[in-house]
Amino acid sequence: MMTDPDPEDDEDTTAPGAGVRRREIRPSSEWHAWDLGRWWHPTFTVAMLAMIALALISGPERWRWVTAALMATVLVVYHVFARPTFSTDSDLPGHRRALGLMLLFLLPTLPAFILNPTMMVSLIAIAPVFFMTVGSMHAVPALAVLLLFPALLEGLAGGADWRSVGITLLANGAILGYALWFSGWIERIIYQSAERFMLIEQLSRSREEATRLSEQAGAMTERERLARELHDTLAQGFTSIIALAQAVESELDTDPATARRHLALMRETAAENLAEARAMVAARRAVMVEGDDLDGALSRIGERLGRELGIEVTATVTGSPEDLSNDLGVCLLRTAQEALANVRKHAGADSARVALAYTDVGVSLTVSDDGTGFDASSPSDGNGLANMRHRAEAVGGTLDLDSSPGQGTTVRLTIPRDEAEE
Repeated sequence: MMTDPDPEDDEDTTAPGAGVRRREIRPSSEWHAWDLGRWWHPTFTVAMLAMIALALISGPERWRWVTAALMATVLVVYHVFARPTFSTDSDLPGHRRALGLMLLFLLPTLPAFILNPTMMVSLIAIAPVFFMTVGSMHAVPALAVLLLFPALLEGLAGGADWRSVGITLLANGAILGYALWFSGWIERIIYQSAERFMLIEQLSRSREEATRLSEQAGAMTERERLARELHDTLAQGFTSIIALAQAVESELDTDPATARRHLALMRETAAENLAEARAMVAARRAVMVEGDDLDGALSRIGERLGRELGIEVTATVTGSPEDLSNDLGVCLLRTAQEALANVRKHAGADSARVALAYTDVGVSLTVSDDGTGFDASSPSDGNGLANMRHRAEAVGGTLDLDSSPGQGTTVRLTIPRDEAEE
């Protein structure tokens, strides 16, 4: 491609009928509207060498070497100026560059055609080069000069009668008209295909982006799920172990029996944490420990909290127990664990109660204590309440919190019947 700077390079690169500019519609670096493949370069070279040989044995003898030199010049122009435009990362040249390239071709070919009309056979190879390098908008006028000017010049010079010249012009004009129509039709098809190809590329990129965002969202959701599970299970267990370890440190010398009881609770809590961790790893999701049902798990965690804090914690089940899905069971259990963990950390209560009720309208869990309470209207800085609300929403339930300073706290999770039955 010619590389001199030209402000008009991008002004006119539209083929007749194409409707869009080449620079705008080329979908990728592999696109070239008229590119016939790498085989075209040796094909053109062989064709021009044949024309040079033909020029040396045909036409007026005194002009044979001149004509051969002109055809050799065409070959040089092709390889030096035209061939670079076949590069897969190049666009059609702008208006001025296209005119310059056509002029470089016309300077040797037009005199060669005038000196030896037999050289017009070379248009079989030269005409496609015009269309491949500059598009039909500039190629058709250049082709018209080569087809029409020699016949007009011959008529004007008296080398042929005007009737013969008229027939030649009519035939060549028909060829030119067909070339104009056919090239425009081909380019419209090519450019429409390019637009479709570009849309497919955009759709493919959009799908890849959607997949990437979906994977990111999935990874974020999984991290949030793991964070909630760790907070409501292992983190709470470690908090309990730390509190028990601190109690043991202060009781070893003054109350060995209580210290041993707390050590037993530490061992029991650690074993339960380990069992929960193994169950989650094995199932790849939140599950209750094997051999545990919901009613038994609620009784167990309530009893352990009572022994740890030395307070009365009761767990009751009313109604006819039902087989709940794993997600519902885990939601109820984790809500109870988090509520009881808050009793341990904040309530300072003398008693707590865990109530699971199977009713006609659904399942409800209530965890209440008679501790210090707090202002429920104030925003919480912790993750516990947010986790409980998220779990409730995930299973179609609702979480209610009732507390006020000095009046204790009640956490109530309600899951409607249609959600509990799924």
